[in-house]
Amino acid sequence: MEFTRKLVLEDGAEYYGTGFGYGGGSPCQRVCELVFNTSMVGYQEIISDPSYTYQAVVMTYPLIGNYGIADEDYETKIPTIGGLIVREYNDLPSNFRYTKTLSELLEENGIPGLSGVDTRSLTRSIRDHGTRRGLLTAIDTPVGQALEIIRATPVPHDAVA
Repeated sequence: MEFTRKLVLEDGAEYYGTGFGYGGGSPCQRVCELVFNTSMVGYQEIISDPSYTYQAVVMTYPLIGNYGIADEDYETKIPTIGGLIVREYNDLPSNFRYTKTLSELLEENGIPGLSGVDTRSLTRSIRDHGTRRGLLTAIDTPVGQALEIIRATPVPHDAVA
């Protein structure tokens, strides 16, 4: 697997992976608060849940994308999460109801994805040290520069009225 994107946490930790969704393999920078979700199913509902607005959601279930996106299953029609981080992304949905892939949905809504990450380690870090902000960025972004970007980015408030 060729790494194309990484996540840099505000404590300097780095997690490497492959981009999908918005930006795909090209540069895309997004600062988000990191949270995790332990659901085994329902990634479409999680992505379209307004309570995750501006947050990067780390999915603990290891395979995401395998049943695609169905038009009837949204919580809200316009997803507002900041990013999606998964262990393994499947771009070949097997559900007869699917109308697009997860990557297509993320691309349409300007949401970057990162796959190939050790989500168990990342989730443990969030659980043990609390939620932190991180930068989804190009693979070659220096850590020092990433930390400057994180510090210079205001924390969004009152995202959901």
